[in-house]
Amino acid sequence: MKSRNLAMLGIAAVGAIILAGCSGAAPEGPAQDADASITIWVDDTRTQPAEDYAAAHPDLNAKIESVDNTQGAISSRIALATKAGDDLPDVVFLSTPDEIASLLANPVNFPLGLNGNVDDGVIDGFAAEAVGACTFGGDVYCLPNDIGQSVVYYNKPLFEQFGYTVPETFDEWLALGEKVAAEHPGYSLGSVNSRYGLGAYYGSSQCALTDSDDPTTVTLDPTSEECTRVNAVIGPLLANGVLSPLDPFDPAFVPLVTEGKLLATISPSWMGEYGIKPNSPTEGQWAVAPTPKWEGSDANTSGAVGGGIWVVSAKSANQKAALAFATAMSSDPEIQASAPTYPADKASAEKWLEKTAADTWYAEDPSAVLQDAAGQLSSTQGYVRYSTQLLDSFNATVIADAGKDIDSAWTAFGDQALSAAKAAGYTVNK
Repeated sequence: MKSRNLAMLGIAAVGAIILAGCSGAAPEGPAQDADASITIWVDDTRTQPAEDYAAAHPDLNAKIESVDNTQGAISSRIALATKAGDDLPDVVFLSTPDEIASLLANPVNFPLGLNGNVDDGVIDGFAAEAVGACTFGGDVYCLPNDIGQSVVYYNKPLFEQFGYTVPETFDEWLALGEKVAAEHPGYSLGSVNSRYGLGAYYGSSQCALTDSDDPTTVTLDPTSEECTRVNAVIGPLLANGVLSPLDPFDPAFVPLVTEGKLLATISPSWMGEYGIKPNSPTEGQWAVAPTPKWEGSDANTSGAVGGGIWVVSAKSANQKAALAFATAMSSDPEIQASAPTYPADKASAEKWLEKTAADTWYAEDPSAVLQDAAGQLSSTQGYVRYSTQLLDSFNATVIADAGKDIDSAWTAFGDQALSAAKAAGYTVNK
C-alpha cells in the first residue's frame, strides 16, 4: 500500500508537468564549484559502498542519505522540492528506474545529459540495451547499475528424474507445461504475475508496451504478433495451473520452492540468489539455461525484470564530483564485483561472474548463460511514467482471468494500457 500511495503522489506531483508537455529545454545549470558538497540519495543496499567510496576520497565533501526507494518515492520528492525551490540531491540511485521518465519532464528537468559529460568508453562499457533504456532524444541520462535479464532456472535432478529436456523454444515450453500438468500435477513452471509475466514473457517476445526513446512519445501496440503470441503460451498454462498467478515472493507461492515442486521458471538473473536459493538451499540442484526462442527468431532474447540506475542532477553545483561518484559506483569492477545483482557494466560483470562460477549452489557454471542473456536484452522495454498502472492492469485482467479467455483479457488490458499512456501525457504510436 505504501508504494502504491507514493506512486500516486508522484503522479499528482508531476501533473502540471504532463499538462505542460515535456519537450521544452531544461534551464541552464548553476555555476560550478569544485569544492561544493554533494548530496547522494541511495537505497539500503548501496549505502555501504557509497560510504566506502566517500571514505576513500577524503577531499570529497559528500552527504550520503539512505532514502525510501519504493516506486514513485524519489521522483515525487524531487518534483515537490523543485516546485518549492528546496535543495535537491546531486546524485540519486533509482531502484525503480521508470522514475527517470518523470524526472525528465518539465519543469523538473532533473537528470543531467551524459553525452559529452561522461567518457564514451564508460557508456560503451555497459550492456547496450541497458543504455538504450536510459536514452531519450539521443542523449543518455543515466548510468545503469545492474540488470535483471531473464533466464531459465531449472531443477536439474528433477528434469533428469522426469526424463525432460530443457525447452529451447516457447513451443517446447508450452509442450513441457502441458506434459507437466498431465504427468506431474502440482509441479510448477513459475510465476507470470505482474512484472514477471510482462517482463520475462512479453518482454522477451519484443512486445511493445513501453518502447519509448523520448519523454513524450511511446510505441505501444498490444495487437502485434509479438504480444498476442505470448497469450497462446501463458493462457493454457495458467488454465492448467502449471504457471502461477502469484508473485514469486508471495507466502502462498514459496512452498512450491521449499517442497521441491518448482520444476523451472523463466525469471530474472537475480531470482536464483533472492527467490530460489533461500528456499531451496541444497547444493548442486539448480542450473541456468537461456530464455527460449520465439518462433521466427534466431536469438534467445531476454526480457528485463528489475535493475537500478544512477542519475546525476543537472542542477548540481559540483557536477564533476557527482559524475565521478556515479561513474565509479556503476562501472568500477572493484565495487561492482561484490554487488548482489548482475552488473550492467560488462567488465564488472566478468569479475562478478568469477564469484558466481565458484558458487557450488549451482549444478553447473551459469556464467556463460547469464553473460549471453545480458547481451540480448529486449529493445522494447523502455522507462515510462505509467509503469505502475501497466502492472496493475495486467494483474487485474490477464492474471485475474487465469487462462479462461486470455484473448479477451488481453484486449481489456491493451485498452487500459493505451489509456494509461495517454493519461501520462504520451503520444502513442504503433
